[in-house]
Amino acid sequence: MVHLRECPLRLEKSFILDGVAVSTIASTYERLKPKLWSAIPPYNAQQDYHTRRYFRSQAVPPILQKTDQDHGGTGRDGWIVDYFHIFGQGQRYLNRRNWAGAGHSLQQVTGHDHYNANLKTNMGFNGRFGYRRNTPALRQRSSVFGEVTRFPLF
Repeated sequence: MVHLRECPLRLEKSFILDGVAVSTIASTYERLKPKLWSAIPPYNAQQDYHTRRYFRSQAVPPILQKTDQDHGGTGRDGWIVDYFHIFGQGQRYLNRRNWAGAGHSLQQVTGHDHYNANLKTNMGFNGRFGYRRNTPALRQRSSVFGEVTRFPLF
């Protein structure tokens, strides 16, 4: 968790923000049969961190050897889909796009750090100081307790 707090800008830069390109490629591949590429990568349970203990238990490795799944396994749809998701045309396009730095803008990458940068003053209907000075009496003396402000009153 300490690592996440140390470099939020680097972590947000590594998250590629190219939803339009992914959407376009996914809509192209959804019409093809068999469906070899998807915007969501295929799930491989053997490479999941949370299932590591299960696949290292006593009963599971012999079964994986019998079914030739003991070399890292494949996704639900087989090795062709896994291969195509890594080396297919759509993924190669996204990789080239990401290596070139596309999909990044400073506002998106800085995220919440960019939220209050370059604020502009808000001029309302009643001037700089708000609704309390909209009548002549309040303009002369806005509070019976005195003024607690470093700004000019008029």
